[in-house]
Amino acid sequence: MFIWAILWEKANLRTMAAKKTPAKAAAVKTAPTKRRSPITRAEGERRLIDAATQLIQGRPISEVGVREIAVLADVNAGFVHTWFGSKNDLLVAVLNQEISQFVQIAMQATPGTPAINFADPKIVSAIRLLLWLNLEGVQLHHLLENQIFLDTLTARYIDIEKLDPEIARATAIIGIAIGLASGTFAPMLDMDSVDTVQPVMNLWRHILSLLAKYPPQ
Repeated sequence: MFIWAILWEKANLRTMAAKKTPAKAAAVKTAPTKRRSPITRAEGERRLIDAATQLIQGRPISEVGVREIAVLADVNAGFVHTWFGSKNDLLVAVLNQEISQFVQIAMQATPGTPAINFADPKIVSAIRLLLWLNLEGVQLHHLLENQIFLDTLTARYIDIEKLDPEIARATAIIGIAIGLASGTFAPMLDMDSVDTVQPVMNLWRHILSLLAKYPPQ
């Protein structure tokens, strides 16, 4: 009788173990996947701007999509619309960041040298982006009419080039226009290197020196 009780107990334990095994397996199958670490909005925006900046370098901007930008930034694609509004709004933020960097370059440029090197691939890329957004119907006049880059260039012409303050701003606008034209059309004119763009910049510096000596009446 004692032997039968032991055998029954062992059989009962095996049955209970068999019932528990599927539950454990199911628990493994339904285990939640590891989620992306949370980030602040400021960090997420920075990642998206940096990713978009990288992807539009040397590529048709129309081919760069929101999902591709989000994947590179490791940010949920929905945040592009939540934080910026649209792809074009994100690209405006990219352009604003690029302009801020160009301002720093212009402020640190050595006297007697061009404030901006319009043969720089980053400058060319920013000009392409500016033209793209303009063709998309995005209002961008504030970027050139009343913003820090134009003010910085104007101050540089007054302080370094010794231009009359009354003509310095108009001269800065002309300088920006020359830069935009160089960045846009230089490749079409076989001006695809610093050496081929430099003569244009030298001529512009000569014009600045003439304006300083003989300001228009």
